[in-house]
Amino acid sequence: MGRRLPGRRLFDLAYAATTTAATVTGALGHRRAAALTKPLPMLLLAGRVAAGARGRDAVDTAGLAGALAFSMAGDRLMYLEEFETEPVAKDRYLRLGASLFAGAQLSYIATMWRAGARPSARQLLPRVGLLGESAAVLTRHRPALLPVLGTYGNMLATMSATASAMSDPQPRLRIGGVAFLLSDLVIINRRHLITDPRLRMAGEAWVLGSYFAAQYLLIGGLAERLRRR
Repeated sequence: MGRRLPGRRLFDLAYAATTTAATVTGALGHRRAAALTKPLPMLLLAGRVAAGARGRDAVDTAGLAGALAFSMAGDRLMYLEEFETEPVAKDRYLRLGASLFAGAQLSYIATMWRAGARPSARQLLPRVGLLGESAAVLTRHRPALLPVLGTYGNMLATMSATASAMSDPQPRLRIGGVAFLLSDLVIINRRHLITDPRLRMAGEAWVLGSYFAAQYLLIGGLAERLRRR
């Protein structure tokens, strides 16, 4: 009789499978398949947070739930942005998506702050500087988007720095924070600087794959850390 896989192993396999499906369908531009597969990894993470709710403070669970809810709503807007062809509508979806993801970053920051994370200027400034490249691209190509996306970028940099300042589990949270930042960095470059279809496909694969990896590391790491408090 075969040995049963532990629940954590089954979760990891399911997350890897759904992430692969969402990344491949998104990169290939299959609109209907992308709409069906993109929510699946985040729904798995939501189930994981709900399953462990009794073992953590209700405020911490609310913070994790907020990060997931805002992220899933932002995912929907970014899906619409990706497949939109009309520039004004595309910009509108991007603004709304960034605003929703700002809510996710604030939820992460508040949850990590409650857990004792205090980012330093040394952790924050390089991340802000890295996102300055996206700001420069926007200034050149879409300056009207800069107020919203620039504000979001600063929140993302702060979240990434705060994740790095967490005492544990490291380096999981640090990698998750950096992966989230690098995923978003490619979105603007792919839209305005890359014209080759194969490079755009590779860029979208990176955006999705690194994003889902970041969420897995951040939610999983924080769920583990908060359960031990």
